[in-house]
Amino acid sequence: MECRAKLQSLLRTNAVLRVLSPAGFALRGIHFVPGPTSEDEQEHARPPSRDWYPAAYARLLRLAGSLRGLEVAADGSLRDGATGSLVTDPHAAARMDHFDALAAAFSAAVTRRGPALKATSLSSLTKVCDVLGVSAQRRKNVRLTLCPQVTQHHVWRGALEEVLSDLLEDVAALEQEQERELHPSIQMAEQIASACAGFLSDTADAATSSSPSWMRPTPFRKPAVPPPPAKTWQEVLDMFTDLAKSLGTDTRLAGHLQKVEAMKEGLYQIRDIIVERDIGFKEARHQDCLVQRNLSKNLGHSSRGLYTLLLFYLYHTVQDIEVHIGKCLYGKGGRNVTVHAVKFLVEGDELAVRSGMKQLSRALGVFRFVWEAANTDTGVNNGIGKDVVVKKGEDAKGVLKLQGHLWGLGVEEKKVTYRGVVFHVHQIQLP
Repeated sequence: MECRAKLQSLLRTNAVLRVLSPAGFALRGIHFVPGPTSEDEQEHARPPSRDWYPAAYARLLRLAGSLRGLEVAADGSLRDGATGSLVTDPHAAARMDHFDALAAAFSAAVTRRGPALKATSLSSLTKVCDVLGVSAQRRKNVRLTLCPQVTQHHVWRGALEEVLSDLLEDVAALEQEQERELHPSIQMAEQIASACAGFLSDTADAATSSSPSWMRPTPFRKPAVPPPPAKTWQEVLDMFTDLAKSLGTDTRLAGHLQKVEAMKEGLYQIRDIIVERDIGFKEARHQDCLVQRNLSKNLGHSSRGLYTLLLFYLYHTVQDIEVHIGKCLYGKGGRNVTVHAVKFLVEGDELAVRSGMKQLSRALGVFRFVWEAANTDTGVNNGIGKDVVVKKGEDAKGVLKLQGHLWGLGVEEKKVTYRGVVFHVHQIQLP
């Protein structure tokens, strides 16, 4: 009788897990059916039974134990917490996805309040504007406000260098992990990326021991050896085109391929502009104006390249941000928005909390920046021909409230203010 009672209890627990676990969640020995797919379904989903909580909590503890020492980067990739190198083990990545999904379901079941959370990759301005509820008319304001700031010559060059640097780091990690050599196409991609990084470095502005070239007097005699022809963005575009072809053979580098493809769109627009190292101030300013004019005219709001430039402009990184997002609309016409950004932590030490807080801060910073840009009107001032920027008051644009939440096993529950935003740290524990 005792054995039968234990067996019945175990079967009930497994049945509850099958019904209430998130969509797409699958673990060895337990087969899960799809969960709620829309926010309305999640809001009206029946609460889990009392047997579900201990089973889900035990599963979270086992997953966290197997993932100790690993962390999720801002772009959602799994990395070694000590070295920061890319972890390519598919089983570890699957366990991290399982932990993330189950932790989201567990926290929602425990609190039963707040907006429904949705795992989101902030990889374009379109996704950011969708969360904020920015209308099609105001999305034009976003593009016209951002372009003059993020499309400058040095920002473009810096973003390209960051894309190549991230790629070379992960290719080096793959080389160290594998005993045999990488696929020839990946070796070719590494060579192209190194060559392109060297090209950009050679044309970057750098402080010299003497005065800059634009302050020096023109030499009386022409040099015996004429200077080499000026380089153009066409060379960078050609290298990025070849790089994209080489990266398409390895799915582990799919994220880098997406970034390379995103940057190619802008390179097509500025390929005829000259890039030089030591040029005069006026010439450098002229280059910036040419880059801004071409990109502001031709890059659309949905451009992933434009969003990548924004990330580099704000944080000197080009990595997309993976985060759970929930939102509440209120006020007249739903103009007021509260955005909840959530991260789930495997480890509960202070270092993991600070890392998660920085990732959430980046996501919330993007929301704030785009919100302000959406509520900035750009136009021409009374026929004078000068562009003007007019910011709306709070009554016209509504109110944006930002909240960050961190959930983890063994963390200390507290509130922390970081860069003007209050972050709530919650402990995952049995109710």
